[in-house]
Amino acid sequence: MQARIIRVTPLDAGWALDTESMPQPQRFPTLEDAISAGWAQAMRENGELHIHRHDGGLRLRATVGPEESHG
Repeated sequence: MQARIIRVTPLDAGWALDTESMPQPQRFPTLEDAISAGWAQAMRENGELHIHRHDGGLRLRATVGPEESHG
């Protein structure tokens, strides 16, 4: 099964967090806010976070897997 992709992309004013499951992207005033929300969503959904630069290129791609339980 392919990981769900969560994208952080630049806007004219701020940053957007977008996934296939969202009807509209979430808007954030700062890159840090968008990344924080993206990491949280990627952890919940065992997804892959893609952070894009202003030129459209990929700045960071990280896969978040389920936490291992230690017994």
